Amino acid sequence: MNTALFTLYLGVFKRIARTAALSPFDAQERHRLGELYALYSPPAPSSDLPEDPYKLPKTDILELAQLDRNLLLEGVNECGFGHVTEFEVKVISQLVNQLQPRRIFEIGTFQGRTTLNMALNSPADAQIVTLDLPPSELSQTQMQIEKTEEMYVKKAESGERFKGHPLASKITQVFGDSATYDYSRYHNQMDLVFIDGSHAYEYVLSDTENALRLVRKGGTILWHDYTNWEGVRRALNDYYQSGNPVFRNLRHIGGTSIAVLTVS
Repeated sequence: MNTALFTLYLGVFKRIARTAALSPFDAQERHRLGELYALYSPPAPSSDLPEDPYKLPKTDILELAQLDRNLLLEGVNECGFGHVTEFEVKVISQLVNQLQPRRIFEIGTFQGRTTLNMALNSPADAQIVTLDLPPSELSQTQMQIEKTEEMYVKKAESGERFKGHPLASKITQVFGDSATYDYSRYHNQMDLVFIDGSHAYEYVLSDTENALRLVRKGGTILWHDYTNWEGVRRALNDYYQSGNPVFRNLRHIGGTSIAVLTVS
């Protein structure tokens, strides 16, 4: 070994040995020992891990429904930006097929693809009411919608997927702001409510409160976009963590952005 390098190492060793020996009796040496430990010790594993933003417990479609391979599906693969995904349409259709709801209320029609597939898999005498915000009322909403949602309101036609379809007779289309619409005629009558309107936090809260008035005891509420929009996620997390027993069984369906609650 190079003599100069050996002398350097020997000096460092003597300095560390002296600091270690004197540290119990000398405050300055204890401070130096702490500095040496901090400098040469390996970094501790970080406990500052990012917090999981999804607070709802998971469930899956196999726990919620017996899979039926004979579902009636239309336009499932015709999925664009802003649509319910292909798999999510199948999950919703499986739930409708399992629950057999005769009264369904949907908040947020868009093109009507989900509406149509709920009509296809519900009982023959089922009735679906679907509410959509007309473009003419976009600037008059009670609360602010997300800016990026405006494109979904400014569409050529609402519910185009079920217009002229043989099952269109099962579907009643209504229009208005979901925060101010008069739902009173439907209170406590719905077996299933599907919420896919505005994703703004205040609107999710408002739509949820209205859904609770719409659904009968034992009925089901579904929310879309729990994992896609911060406003939906925050609202449902807040409900679940509120301690309100109504939301005790609120769950996120794994592999989808859908949340589900059976109202007891």
